[in-house]
Amino acid sequence: MKTQLMKFKHILIAVLLPVFLVACGESVSEDAPQGELPANEKAVTEALDAVGAQYGQSDEGPLDWVLLNTEDCDDALLEKLKGCKNLKSVRFTSGTKITSGAIGAFKNAMPNVEVEQIKE
Repeated sequence: MKTQLMKFKHILIAVLLPVFLVACGESVSEDAPQGELPANEKAVTEALDAVGAQYGQSDEGPLDWVLLNTEDCDDALLEKLKGCKNLKSVRFTSGTKITSGAIGAFKNAMPNVEVEQIKE
């Protein structure tokens, strides 16, 4: 009898806990735990990692800032950053291959992002 009562208790918890969490506004999805990058930004971070650029994330997960600081950083990489909707700051050094035309296009497409060239 005690074993059946324990099984019932575990089943009850397994059924009611997700309902409680959803009712309290919590997500029980395994697809996007808090702090994980959105799918569209995973490819961007892989590209940034490949060229040795630096970046940071907000607590919620999305990219917050990017520093393009290697000669492998180019216009195509800057173009990929346009998909990062929560981006606040993009800085780049003079050692990159980013052209002024690409910078202008990026500023037009992402007017709320601070864009700055860092002098070395």
